[in-house]
Amino acid sequence: MHASPRNPLDLPEIRQRVCLFLATKDAIACALVCKDWTDDFISALWHTVMDSESSRKLVPAVISKHGQRIRVIKNLSKGGLVDKLQNASVSKLKSFSVTMAATSLWLAHIYDIIQRNINTLESIDLSLPLPVTPDLYFTADAFSPHTHTGATSKLTHLKIRGLRMTRNAFSRLLRTCPSLQHLDISDTVLQSIVFTDVYQHLTLSHLSAPIEQIFCVDASFTKASSLLLHFPNLATLETWQSSTTPSVSVDTIGKEIAQRCPNLNSVRAREGGLQLSNLLVYGTRNLTDIHVLHKHLSPELIMAMLTHKDTLKTVTTHLPSDDIFRSANVPSVNDHLTNSRWSVQILFSTCPPLQTFSFPSHEMHMDDVERFSWTCHDLEKLHVRFKDLNTKELINQALQMWVDGKRTKSGMKDKDTNSKADSKHPANDSMKDVPIDVRVARHLLRFEKLKCVWLGTKIWQA
Repeated sequence: MHASPRNPLDLPEIRQRVCLFLATKDAIACALVCKDWTDDFISALWHTVMDSESSRKLVPAVISKHGQRIRVIKNLSKGGLVDKLQNASVSKLKSFSVTMAATSLWLAHIYDIIQRNINTLESIDLSLPLPVTPDLYFTADAFSPHTHTGATSKLTHLKIRGLRMTRNAFSRLLRTCPSLQHLDISDTVLQSIVFTDVYQHLTLSHLSAPIEQIFCVDASFTKASSLLLHFPNLATLETWQSSTTPSVSVDTIGKEIAQRCPNLNSVRAREGGLQLSNLLVYGTRNLTDIHVLHKHLSPELIMAMLTHKDTLKTVTTHLPSDDIFRSANVPSVNDHLTNSRWSVQILFSTCPPLQTFSFPSHEMHMDDVERFSWTCHDLEKLHVRFKDLNTKELINQALQMWVDGKRTKSGMKDKDTNSKADSKHPANDSMKDVPIDVRVARHLLRFEKLKCVWLGTKIWQA
């Protein structure tokens, strides 16, 4: 006889996966099935606590019973919930974010929560409202595990905003978080007058801070070393210009980066303007990744990117929302580079290493594309729009031809194009009667490694 197959939900591993995708009412119903199910589904219910009216009504006895199940606290903004989270059972957090207007007392309570969970916390977002209050100082000791436990901080992501911090406290923070990889100190006031503790963090790879804060840490103490002193292995610098008048010369920026961070290969810019162009041209060398806001794109900025044409692999722009990549509807085009679209084509024709290009708000003209010879033969990901490829039907037709062509590995042959996918483009005059979807598909098929394309609807994979 064959044994009856087990119900997949009899396995704890399956239940633990399923519970992550259930609505609250469904998780409650499952938790009432039996004792074995209770532990798994109750844990899912308590996994994440968001600061809401219902959360603030939680009674201490309930938190005492289930606090050890909480892993994520999101957007803590009210003092009432802070009081309740002082409960000793809340001791296994992995992620903790605060957005409240804190007083010294509330901040002390927040530090207590962090200290109690520092052995398990992996991500902390301590974002207080601006402007920075004069008497609110960051306390690095809260980020240090108790010495008697012998534990080491697991923190990898940290954001601090709206606090004051001495440079010595900054060094102590880095020392107590050896696993830290991503640090955002936007709108944190650093004071360097008394600066005796210099700690170099060897694993931090991503720093987010304005140019002035990095290179002119304390305006009242101009001899202070730049923050880059602490990060010899920095790979990604996310930065912007916080004042309208540049206070740091590009020569200073270039020398500091070359001396302190020789492995820097990625720049993510929150703002544009002359300072960013100068940073790319004079302050950095051999970048592989550049990320900017689309609204700040300009021919000057694109020309600055070309300084890294021999190493540049990824060029992307950031939009307010990534929803367009998941929508089946074709968004309208809002491209301020229409009259200078030639500058974008130069990127393709002069950057052989280019693998990822994401300008979802930029509209290319196939006449321009066929006039320029793209040298980026290793292109893998492309997110752009094409002029006249402006309906869902046309976009899907072009992408389907591309996918079909990739599958057959023989390119496209038809009487409209009378050409192989990898052949040299004929003169523009001979292309006037070729449908736009065919022209686009044939161009995409020139790139054998291309596997991810967005042209206005959802992302297609091949």
